[in-house]
Amino acid sequence: MRTSDNSHRYLLWVALVSVTMALAMAVMLVLQLTQRQSIRHSSQVGNDSITAMAFQHEREFLRFRQELRGLVQERTSPDLDNVRLRLDIFVSRLGLLRDNPSITLLQERPEYADVIPGMEQLVTRADKVLGSDTPDPQALANLLNEFNAIGPAVQALSMAANSQVSGLLERQGSTLLRQNDQIIWLTLAQLIVLLIASASLVVRHRKQEQQRLEWQQLNANLLAANLQAENANRGKSQFLANMSHELRTPFNGMLGMLGLLEGTALNAEQADYVNTVRGSASHLLALLNDILDVSALDVGKMAVNPIPVQLSDLLRDVDALMQPLAKEKNLGFSLVLHTALPLWVEADGTRIKQILLNLVSNAIKFSAQGAIVLDVECDFAPEALATDTVVLRLRVSDQGIGMDAATIACLFQRFSQGDASISRRFGGTGLGLEISRNLARLMGGDITVQSQPGQGSQFSLQLPLACVPAPATGSPPEVELVAPVHRNLNGEPVQGLDILVAEDHPVNRKYMQALLSRLGHSIRFVEDGAQAVAEVRRAVPDLVFMDVHMPVMDGLQATQALRSGGDQAAQVYIVALTADAFAESRERALAAGMDAFLSKPVRIDQIETLLLQRFGSRATAPAAAVTPVAETPMPVPAKAARRRFRAGDVAQHLDMAMLGDICVAISLDGYRSLMDGFFGDESGSFDALLSALERSDVAALHATAHALKGAAASLGLHALASLAAQTEQTGAQWDAQECAATREQLQALRQTAHALCHRMGLTVLAPDEGLAKPL
Repeated sequence: MRTSDNSHRYLLWVALVSVTMALAMAVMLVLQLTQRQSIRHSSQVGNDSITAMAFQHEREFLRFRQELRGLVQERTSPDLDNVRLRLDIFVSRLGLLRDNPSITLLQERPEYADVIPGMEQLVTRADKVLGSDTPDPQALANLLNEFNAIGPAVQALSMAANSQVSGLLERQGSTLLRQNDQIIWLTLAQLIVLLIASASLVVRHRKQEQQRLEWQQLNANLLAANLQAENANRGKSQFLANMSHELRTPFNGMLGMLGLLEGTALNAEQADYVNTVRGSASHLLALLNDILDVSALDVGKMAVNPIPVQLSDLLRDVDALMQPLAKEKNLGFSLVLHTALPLWVEADGTRIKQILLNLVSNAIKFSAQGAIVLDVECDFAPEALATDTVVLRLRVSDQGIGMDAATIACLFQRFSQGDASISRRFGGTGLGLEISRNLARLMGGDITVQSQPGQGSQFSLQLPLACVPAPATGSPPEVELVAPVHRNLNGEPVQGLDILVAEDHPVNRKYMQALLSRLGHSIRFVEDGAQAVAEVRRAVPDLVFMDVHMPVMDGLQATQALRSGGDQAAQVYIVALTADAFAESRERALAAGMDAFLSKPVRIDQIETLLLQRFGSRATAPAAAVTPVAETPMPVPAKAARRRFRAGDVAQHLDMAMLGDICVAISLDGYRSLMDGFFGDESGSFDALLSALERSDVAALHATAHALKGAAASLGLHALASLAAQTEQTGAQWDAQECAATREQLQALRQTAHALCHRMGLTVLAPDEGLAKPL
């Protein structure tokens, strides 16, 4: 309503201004017409200027001649003085006619040239004749005759003056009239322009009003687009969470099995293999963490969590971690403290350590000789109060390849490593420095660099830190817990924990079973949240490891369902066990009622620490006292009908690099067990997907294909995993024919992969009779 009133008020003002200007132009037009009349009148008045002088000249000429005639014809005593007076008056008129500037146009006439010179000579003679006291009568008669002779020329001059002036005034009047007409037309043109301008203003106002409405619509569209972008951003975050889960799930199984494998008797070569695999897996996990950190930075959710930190311990940890890396490249590494350090500061020790490890790792990576030095300075005084803020300066110096100015300029940019040759020689993603600088700035500091090509580099980290008093060291209050009694093979009771694991992935279940059994605890397994709720309410365990992403009911919903009950199950201790490494995932888990959070891949030391903090000595029940997990004897592979394979089948269906890594991690027998479970379809995921394709149930394709994709990818069956991923992404748009074709292709790929694995001794379970037929 306000916008409409403003629009009407604007139009009213435009109309008022236009009318006012039109009235002003009309008044000006009237004035121009009045001026035209005045000019005409003035022209008529000015016609007498030259004509009057010529007429006066002629009149005085006639008067003098008349007086001269009377003097000649007078028989009595003549009035000589009167004649002389007339001569003087005539001479004055002759002078005006000769010297006045307005006579210039008359001087151009031939009549003027014929009269004036002769008249001047005649006046000269008249002065001589009339100059004596007794003029000679004969001279006077001759003078009269001369004046009579020049009389017609004088009259002609008067007529010429009248003609000249008339022509001049006529031309001037025409010029003035023409100029006046032009003024009138210009005024009319101004009126027209004014009207056009007013119309243009009205049109423009209407356009502006239309544009305003369009801008309002555009603003509404932008708000809608912004909402869509926020939804897309949330979708991206959810996608990254899901991808984190999908990627970390096989990492969890791999690193977990490697940890278990390291605890077995290994020869030197096997131990070296395990270390190599663990290093590769750790590197991949570090890359994943970098990508997740970059994603958190993009959405502004990268956070620092300051807590009391002992600086000396943090620096010793960095020194202990980096010394072996430096020694591997025959480099020196030293930690140099130049000043005293406060005992305790409030900081995010994990993030500071992440920055330092990245800077020192880069120094080691880009150095072939020399030493790496971590210099530490702090403007700390021993008499400083516990609440004072100090500035911590850490410099990482190396004697490596160095950098030029162009490389430094793009050093902290994402996915940048200076040039392609560095990327080829040293590898890396180019994310670490960007993440490190952003973390430093989040903590109120910054990272700077100085370097010269071939002379090494120096990275400087500066952080403002608040000094804090040492935290209290009191022990947490003990909680009286009634533990269930478990018995070993001899029937003797043991004080192990009753642990429920809610996990939908069979690999992770097998890993958790091996890990927790080694710690000496009793384990129960369920495969979804609904089963977890039912199992907890049936028999309340000491602790629940709850996966967040599960079918039927996820871990968050299951936790909320347990917490909402008023029975003993509502008090069970629940630990989130998920591959989501995002801070918001932790917040959602804690908000749902979970008590702790562990991100996959979980390590045995993390679980031991958590159990010790919660249960004390009960967390370290001797493993020998607990009923061991029955080892299923590995049957001898049955002979299958011979099959002729095509060249390239292995490369097409199996990821041999991943397959080898898995075998190194969990041994060939362990891998056979996983493959038997997959091809035996213990989880039912393959049959579920085939059934959905047979029924053309596109709504169920996403979930069933997702389950098969993850299992196949974890085992290195990349042809099956690729087809399952395609089904997951585009299956919702398929018709019955496409579903049938995909079902046949899926069966064929499974048969070929099963036959290949059986031929290579990777599975004991023999292919069915259809697979034994030669191709």
